[in-house]
Order: sequence, then structure tokens, then C-alpha cells
Amino acid sequence: MKRQKHIVQKVINLTPETFIIRLDRGDFQFEPGQYVVIRIPDQNKGREYSIYSGINDDYLDFLVREIPEGGFSRYLRHLLPGSELDVEGPKGYFILDEKTRKGHKAMLIATGTGISPFHSYVRSYPDLNFRVLHGVHFADEAYGRESFNPDNYLLCTSRSDGGDYFGRVTYYLKENKIDADTICYLCGNSEMIDEVSTILEKYGLPPENIRTEVFF
Repeated sequence: MKRQKHIVQKVINLTPETFIIRLDRGDFQFEPGQYVVIRIPDQNKGREYSIYSGINDDYLDFLVREIPEGGFSRYLRHLLPGSELDVEGPKGYFILDEKTRKGHKAMLIATGTGISPFHSYVRSYPDLNFRVLHGVHFADEAYGRESFNPDNYLLCTSRSDGGDYFGRVTYYLKENKIDADTICYLCGNSEMIDEVSTILEKYGLPPENIRTEVFF
């Protein structure tokens, strides 16, 4: 697996818990939806992060949630511009199929930082026929919302009413039927993915129309 060094350009703080770490792009090639393993140079420590930036961006962005007990995410947050990191990859198969890229209707369902691959999708393919359903606790966690067409984006907030819908993504989906021919991409915690998959199956979506990536 290819592993190469990249230089930190900046760290962009979004919330007290979440930030974007931006690296130089170099000659790194990937498909939207893939992930990498970021490692500290000369150490075996590493973590998997989905690529947040698009294929036409001249940098590599990764959306990171700082874990209180996680030394690695804290290490990343406090890196200074010019620091080096090893990037191993790309890896993974959570990529858009040809049918979706050609305009078939798609639903992108995420929780928290699981929005990362979807952000990469829309930055890379601006003409997709999609809707985004993003579940977070509070409205300030609408990471990258400005990159999505506001008519196609719905924010579900479970601990405040500051979003477009007050409640979890599962509540919204139980109240709003999804057409069976929609291709759905799910990224987030395993509990959400299991619950949403069950709801979609009850609406008649075939297994091949439910694509999943367990994010944490």
C-alpha cells in the first residue's frame, strides 16, 4: 500500500470538538468516498479518516472529531503548518456507482463526521441528483453545509431545534417515505446504519440500493 509524506498547510477549527486538517495534495489520487490511514512519521500509530476534499481540490482535507481520551486526534489538532504526516492509501470502496454519477436519484444519509465522504462526492460531482440527510446533536455541527445545495440538504438535530428537523434521522425517515428506486448511501455509527437499513428495506428498497460505510 502506497505511503507518502504530506505537509500540513493549516488546521481549521470548526467547533470545540471538531476541526479540518489540511495537507498538501502532491500527486495523491483518489476516488470520492475513499479513506486513508494518517500516521505519525516514524511511528506505527495511525487512524483512518475519510477524505473530505474533492478530486479537483489542490489540497487534502480530513474532518476530524477530537476524542477526549484520544491522543492521536489531539496531536493532529495542535500540529503547526509545515509539520509532516504520513498518508497511506487511498483505501475503501464506498464510492458512487456509475448510475448515481449519471444522475439517478440518490439519498446521502450521515451522522456526525460521517458527512465526510458525501462532502467529497458533491465537491467532485456538482451535478449529482441527490438529497442529504445529516444527523447531528446541535446545529453548529452542520459540517460543510455551504458545499451542499440548500434545497437538497436537511439537517436533523437531536438535542436542539436549531436544524431543519428536530429529531434523529431515523425519526425523519419513518415520517417521510423514500422511493424504492432511490440509491441510498449511509455513513455513520453502526446503530444508525442498522436502523436506517431496516426502515429502507420496509419501504421496498432492494439490498443493492443500500450502500453502507460504518464510520465509527
